[in-house]
Amino acid sequence: MTKALNPSRRTVLAGLAAGASATTLATPLIAQTSPVKVGFVLPLTGPFAEAGQLQKEACDMAVEDINAAGGIKSLGGAPIEAVYGSYQTEVAEANTETERLLAEGVVGLIGPYSSGVAIAGTVIAERAKVPYLVPNALSDEITSRGLTYTFKTVPHVSQFAIDAADVVAMLDAKAGVTSSTCCVIRVDDFFGNVVGTQFERILPEKGCTVLDDLAHPQSPTTLEDVILRVKAADPDVVFAAGEPAAITLLFQQLKELDYWPKNGWVGVGGGYSNSVTHKNLGPIAEELICINDWFPGINRPGAAELNARFKERAGVDMLGNANTTYAGVWIFAAGIESAASTDPTAIRDALSSLDLTEGPATFMYERIAFDPSGMMQNSPNVAAQIKDGTASVIWPGGMSSAEPLWPVPGWANRG
Repeated sequence: MTKALNPSRRTVLAGLAAGASATTLATPLIAQTSPVKVGFVLPLTGPFAEAGQLQKEACDMAVEDINAAGGIKSLGGAPIEAVYGSYQTEVAEANTETERLLAEGVVGLIGPYSSGVAIAGTVIAERAKVPYLVPNALSDEITSRGLTYTFKTVPHVSQFAIDAADVVAMLDAKAGVTSSTCCVIRVDDFFGNVVGTQFERILPEKGCTVLDDLAHPQSPTTLEDVILRVKAADPDVVFAAGEPAAITLLFQQLKELDYWPKNGWVGVGGGYSNSVTHKNLGPIAEELICINDWFPGINRPGAAELNARFKERAGVDMLGNANTTYAGVWIFAAGIESAASTDPTAIRDALSSLDLTEGPATFMYERIAFDPSGMMQNSPNVAAQIKDGTASVIWPGGMSSAEPLWPVPGWANRG
């Protein structure tokens, strides 16, 4: 498959994913076997550490797999070396780590976890002329600023809002019910504010009136006030985004206060699809609907096998952000492979011209190619419902593995 050439980015030959069976299309002038340093900016401590550590596990696994498959073949089999920068929540802290990694000579950056960090970090990388691949943060703004060294492989927040509304419409049509009102629950930070803005803009266009938009602190000690406000609004459905710890507290208190919306609860993004969340909640998570870009039960080649390997290694499913991080490392390695160079601009140009339909990252994506803004052209969402502790795909139809339950009954009547 070929892709129309992008005149705004230098054209290079599209390489196959690093470690794939095909030979590379570019040949280096001088073979290199010294490690190729790639920087990773992740929240390895602090409130997001559970998610950050799973991302690191996925990074390590991908780097090990790439190196075991022969490293960067166009550079004489040079191995990838992961260099980590750790932050907790503060953008300034992440920026310092980003600058440190650049000073250490990394050829590119991958990460982070949150949109605010991504928006700031990609500007730093742009000034340094070093490519930054974002496989987790969701804000639309990341690729809307004309940056030429930024690449994003996950759907925008606006796409999550569109898909969440479409999933509910599908569920309503099957069940013969109507979800015309909703509440939005999200964290009061950069990402949460983007969620609030996009969902309040898109849901009314989809025929669902937003009765209330409720923001809570990043590390809440109680969410009873939020629950009581939602209960007073009495929506048909709740749309929510958050982090594993806050989601766990929220659902525990929902059950304690015996509140459930009339039709159901739809969680969007990595926090709601994270294995840590499902493990923390146990039976309380049953019938929760999650929307994200991938689930182990998806009908994609190699998905089940890869998830099994990750679960054996990390003890949980490759959900939330681990899957996108693993794929992102392979995609970045494909850029290095195609560039046949450690020059960051050459790697940027190669990423810009990638057009892959086979290779390790296709456990998630049918096609890997970026548009002129740096956004992946093919990054769809999938909806799953938690059944017997497993996220079973319910949408879209061609990928579904289970029949959905809708409306979801209240706590007392749930099996």
